[in-house]
Amino acid sequence: MYIIMDEKQSNFTKQQKVKKYNEKLISADSTHDINKLFEKYFVISNAEKDSESYTLPKSEFMFKEPPWSLDSLQKLKNDLNQVKSCLNDFNLDEWHKHTNQMNKAGSVKYIVKKYINPELLTQAWLKFYEIASKFPLVPLNEICHENLPITAGSFRSVHLCEAPGAFVAALNHWLATNTHNVKWDWLANSLNPYWEENPYECMIADDRFIKHTLQHWCFGEDNTGDIMKLNNLDDLVKRVSSFDADKRLLLVTADGSIDCTNVPEEQESILAQLHLCETVACMHILQKNGNFLLKLFTLFEHQSVCLMYLLSCAFHEVTVIKPATSKGGNSETYVFCRKFRGKDYMAAHLDILRQHYGKAPPENAMFSQKDIPQSFVQRIEECSVFFKNHQCHIIEDNIKTYHAKNYNILFNVKQLVAMQYIRNCKLDGPLNDSSSIVGCKKIKKVPPSWHTYKKLHVESYNERCQRHNLEESLLLLWKQIEWISFPTNLRSYTWRLRILPESVEIQTGKSFTKVRSSRFSDVQCLNVLNTLDTIIVRETGTTICFPSANLTREQQEDPNQEILNFQFVPVFDNHKTIIEICDRFKKLRTGQALTLVGYSLLTQLNVGLLYLLGNCFDKVVVTICDNEGYHIRLETYQPNEKVSNILHEILAISNSEQNKHKAVWSIIPGILLEECDEFPTIMELNHLMIKKYLEHVMKKCKGQDKIIIFT
Repeated sequence: MYIIMDEKQSNFTKQQKVKKYNEKLISADSTHDINKLFEKYFVISNAEKDSESYTLPKSEFMFKEPPWSLDSLQKLKNDLNQVKSCLNDFNLDEWHKHTNQMNKAGSVKYIVKKYINPELLTQAWLKFYEIASKFPLVPLNEICHENLPITAGSFRSVHLCEAPGAFVAALNHWLATNTHNVKWDWLANSLNPYWEENPYECMIADDRFIKHTLQHWCFGEDNTGDIMKLNNLDDLVKRVSSFDADKRLLLVTADGSIDCTNVPEEQESILAQLHLCETVACMHILQKNGNFLLKLFTLFEHQSVCLMYLLSCAFHEVTVIKPATSKGGNSETYVFCRKFRGKDYMAAHLDILRQHYGKAPPENAMFSQKDIPQSFVQRIEECSVFFKNHQCHIIEDNIKTYHAKNYNILFNVKQLVAMQYIRNCKLDGPLNDSSSIVGCKKIKKVPPSWHTYKKLHVESYNERCQRHNLEESLLLLWKQIEWISFPTNLRSYTWRLRILPESVEIQTGKSFTKVRSSRFSDVQCLNVLNTLDTIIVRETGTTICFPSANLTREQQEDPNQEILNFQFVPVFDNHKTIIEICDRFKKLRTGQALTLVGYSLLTQLNVGLLYLLGNCFDKVVVTICDNEGYHIRLETYQPNEKVSNILHEILAISNSEQNKHKAVWSIIPGILLEECDEFPTIMELNHLMIKKYLEHVMKKCKGQDKIIIFT
């Protein structure tokens, strides 16, 4: 028997399950004070309640004093680092597994997914929703008209460092649940997951949400998405200024971070310039009385103290928050800044801040120590003590329980925390599909792990600090990709490539010479490739080209084919590739073949060009070669005027962009390439090529005649 329920019935059933689940847990006996997890926040300033208001010094006094430090804050930093240093001998992967089990909020995501099932549910989604439910993050008093219920009004939000889009999805869910008919539009910025020199360790490459909402994403003037570049900030300001005036920009979020795994004790200093750029960007675009949410970490250094003072002067209220769904053992916090005083109020100071915008941190402190009131410094000290004590307590407790690993006693606590989260956030049931931005079905088509970068730590922090010799380094890399294999009985593939949209979509951006991310490779494999190149240069002072492409005389003298030789590594040059393809294309005669040797399929441009050329040939044969990875042979050329015109257009744009230090990096939309039948095989060919390259390096470094295979 099958029971068919409509959408309303289904949602009602889930709401009933949530209610029963809550009732069941409420009856559980627990001595833990769950509420404390949801009360970790500290008010730094509140102009409406504080007896002392803070004012900015004159702009001409900014960045004049050398860096300074406060002994009280440095002592707190040292105390925290001393506790953190106790973790240096732990295997990082094992430690993460342990802390995940010890995390009292560890079941929240599972329970929310089970009963609410929101689109793009991540830890960031949970943190944003928790903050928005407890604090007036969304300024409804500014959005909606006075004396009316929350049914009318409109606004816009901008989300910096936003990939994969969880804050946007969470805000959409919150608005749909807590308001009625509020008109909202959004714009997001992040490192561009399609610009192939953005490294995995610095960005979120998960594009399951992004590729369906590209019109809402601003990757800047150079298309890298790097918000720490002034030209990209100006491009963002230009994009925001084109908004309709009826929708005020009343919320900006900034969730940026940088991997500090190898220097955890200096996390705050490493991130200081990013946080400054995010704040300055916000002040360029946020409208008066709008709100700002900024991810920060510790507040021990002068950069953070000055930034917090800047925020306390620019906003009416500043509060530091540690969501319950943020792991207690890390230093992550969120600074909620309410009611911006306005760009006009900050105009003179923004002019000075623009001069220090970018990746290079200022040589001097933003403010002189004497320009920051002692009462404010005291609040920063109290705030730092508050969060440092919480963090140390969690770390020390995790260390004590590491070997015992008795997680069963936490099961009931985790369930209670999850129930409290759902109750605090008023999550009664899932959204209707019509209220979603993309929808769960589309997002779930691609697993989140497809382009997820996970740094593999098979060693402790202290072991990672020890330098390996060349042979040890190569062996470690081999262990990560020894799983790659090809069917021994399958030595060639025949494709008929016919993807040719009505008009190509030529994407340009900052030129690059190194592929650090790719839509056509497993993350781990590409990480091996980039690590290998770094090791080679470090240990030998040179590069090793691959393949050698020593074609036989018979191949070279074949009048029925043209041959193009490329290098799979180490340097990529999109402009040179376009020139060579176009030049050889002009020489082709009807019926000839074109053979590509060492032609990388890691980049969108190269794959797109191959598909474009495929429209001029009867078929494409990819042959596996023991020493060179593979050859690509395009057989039986037939002139195609449309393809010829497109190549001419690509070359013209490439020539123009090169003068601006830019390059063409895509000609066919990536979503079309990823949906083509050949996509899985292209992935496998790239993995094979990377493995062959590693074998080639082993051979060269060993000085032996045959390739060495470690088993």
